[in-house]
Amino acid sequence: MIPLLVHSKNFFINDQGLKVEYSKPSLSCFYDKEAYEGYLNTCLMLPNYETCGQAKYEMHICGDKNKVKQLEKKSK
Repeated sequence: MIPLLVHSKNFFINDQGLKVEYSKPSLSCFYDKEAYEGYLNTCLMLPNYETCGQAKYEMHICGDKNKVKQLEKKSK
């Protein structure tokens, strides 16, 4: 039996009405869909927008322990 890795695809529509498809990232901290999509939106002009969005999220959200706590409280 061969295990298959399935990456769930997510979609969001940005302010200009563009439908963007992305894979849910594996992050080093709590995942907040709305915040992550905001960072993706700032990277859409780049060919590797998912990598850019994940790097920004990791830097600005995961690097700030207070922000992670806020997001965890928001999700409850």
